[in-house]
Amino acid sequence: MRGRPDRATIAENTSRGILILVVLFVLLIGVIIAFSRVFITAATGAEPAVASIALAVAVALPVVFLAITVYQLVKRLRRPMQGLRLRLTIFFILISVLSAGPQALLAVTFINSAMGTWFRSSIGTALRGASTIAFDYQQEKQQALLSFLNAPHVTARMSQFAAAPEPAWRSIRELNTVIDSLQAFSEDGKEVAFRGDPRARLPDFASALVANGRDDRPDVTILRAVRTLTVDARRLTVVVSVVLPASLRLNARQITESLTLFAALDRFRTLFQVVLVGFFFLFSLPIFFITIQVSLLLTERILSPIVHLEEATLRVASGDFSTRILTRPRDELAHLVDSFNSMVSELDRSRRKLLQAERITAWQEIAQRLAHEIRNPLTPIKLSAQRILKKHEQNAVDLAEVLPPAVSSIIQEVENLERLLREFGEFAKLPVPKPSRVNLREMLTEVASVYASLSSTVRISMDEVPPETVLHVDRNQMKRVFANLFTNAIQAMPKGGELAVRADLVRKARDSYFRIAVSDTGIGIPEENRDSIFDPYFTTKPDGTGLGLAIVQRIVFDHKGNVWAESNGGSGTTFFIDLPAPDAGGPAA
Repeated sequence: MRGRPDRATIAENTSRGILILVVLFVLLIGVIIAFSRVFITAATGAEPAVASIALAVAVALPVVFLAITVYQLVKRLRRPMQGLRLRLTIFFILISVLSAGPQALLAVTFINSAMGTWFRSSIGTALRGASTIAFDYQQEKQQALLSFLNAPHVTARMSQFAAAPEPAWRSIRELNTVIDSLQAFSEDGKEVAFRGDPRARLPDFASALVANGRDDRPDVTILRAVRTLTVDARRLTVVVSVVLPASLRLNARQITESLTLFAALDRFRTLFQVVLVGFFFLFSLPIFFITIQVSLLLTERILSPIVHLEEATLRVASGDFSTRILTRPRDELAHLVDSFNSMVSELDRSRRKLLQAERITAWQEIAQRLAHEIRNPLTPIKLSAQRILKKHEQNAVDLAEVLPPAVSSIIQEVENLERLLREFGEFAKLPVPKPSRVNLREMLTEVASVYASLSSTVRISMDEVPPETVLHVDRNQMKRVFANLFTNAIQAMPKGGELAVRADLVRKARDSYFRIAVSDTGIGIPEENRDSIFDPYFTTKPDGTGLGLAIVQRIVFDHKGNVWAESNGGSGTTFFIDLPAPDAGGPAA
C-alpha cells in the first residue's frame, strides 16, 4: 500500500531487530560471566580498580537499556491504534514480569542458601586447622634440625664427618631421617665436606653465615639451621637442611589466602549478600529490557497487518479503489490480505459499472430535459412562421405590421436556443483541471470586483478569509465556481443585503481540508426545491438555463471536493465547498 512500508518490509525489519537483540543478549551473557569471575574478589575490596569498573558497568547497562526501551515505547505508542498497541505491550510486559519474577525469587533464595552454606563455621575451622597444620609441619622440621645441632654428640659426629664424610653421613641419616643434607665449612671459609640433596648445597661460606631459616625457590623450599662448633681444635660452621617440595609452600599459601578471603567475607557477610543480590538485579534488568524490546517488535509484527487494513479501508472509503496491500506468500495473514485485495478489486469493478450506468442514466435525463428546453422555443417559432405564411398567402394588407414582431420573436427564440446549446456544450466539455497553488482571498477579490457592479445595494465581505489561505486548484475553473455563486446570491437579494465569504481549515482524522462558505441574506431556497438545485436544467428563473449550479458541482467534484447548500426559507442561503488542503511548499499563483 502506498505511503507506508508493506507487511513484507515490516516483517523483515522485525526479524532484523530480533536478530540484533539476540546478539545483544549473547554479548550481555558474556559480560555477566566475565564480571562474575572477578566480582567476589572485587566485592571484598581486595581490588578497588576492578570493583569500580564492575560497579560502573553494572549501573550503566540497565540505565542505557532503560533509556532505549522508554524511547521505543513512546515512539510506538504514538503510532496508529494506540489503545490496542498499549494493551498488547502491557500484556507482553506482564508476561515478562510473571516469567522473570519467580526466577528472581529463586535466584535470591539460592544466593541466601549458598551464602549460608559458604559461611558455615565448620568451613572456617577447617581452613584455620589446615593453616595450623602446614605451619606446625614446617616448625617441626625446623625444630628437628636445631635438635640435631644442639645434641651432645654433635661434636663427635662432625669429627667423624670431617674425617670420613660418607660413612659418617650414612650413620647420621640412620639416626635422623629428617635431615636431607649436611655441609661443613672451615674457619678460613673452605668447604670441608657436603653430603645429601645437592639442591641444598651452599656455594660458599658467606652464604652459610646468612643461611639460617627458610630458602624459598621455584621448585623447592629449603629449611636450614646453622651452628659453629669447635671440632678437634678447629672451628667448623655446620649447615643442616631439609628439602620440602614447592607444592607444600603453594598449598600453604593458598590455604592462607583462602582463610584471609573467608575472614573478610564473613566479616562483611550481610553487605556482601546485599551487593551480590544487587549485582544479580543490575545485570538481570538489561535482559528484562531486551525482553520488552522483543515484545515491542512482536507487537509491531502483530499490529502491522491490522494497521495496514485500517488504512486501506479508509482509503477505499475515501474513494481510492487502487489501494492494495502487499504481503509475503507464506505470511500467516496472506489469505486475509488476498481476500481484502479481491474485495477492493470487485468493488472497483462494481463502482465502474455503477458509474457507467449512472452516467447513461444522467445523460438520458439530460437529453430529455434538453429536448424539453428546445421544444419550448420551437412552439413560438412555429406559430410566428405559420402566421407570416398565412398573411402572405392571403395577401393581407397588415402583413407589414405582423412581419416585424413575428420575425423578432423568431430571432429571440433562436438566440435562446443558441445560448442553451452553448452552455450545454460548456457543461459537457469541461476540461480536466490543471491545479496550481492559488491564494483564495486574492482570487475572491478578483471575482468580487467584477460582480459587485451588478448591485450597488449588496455588500460583499471577505473578512473571515485568512490572507494566507492557499488552495491547490485550477484557477480559471474555480473563479467560474465563485462567479456562479456570487451571481445567484446577488440575484437572490433584489432589495440589497450582504454576501459573506468565510474559509476555515478543518482537520478530521488523517485528512485536512478547507471549508469555504458563501452566504447571502436573500430570499432563500424553498424546501421543495433544495434537493434539485444541482440537477442540470433545473431553474426557477424565467431566463435561467439551470446549468450554473450543475457546473459548480461538476468543477468541485473534479477537484475531489464536495459542495452542498443550507437554506432557511426567507432568511438566506449558504453554499459550502470542501476542498482538500494542499501540501506546504511553493508560492501561490
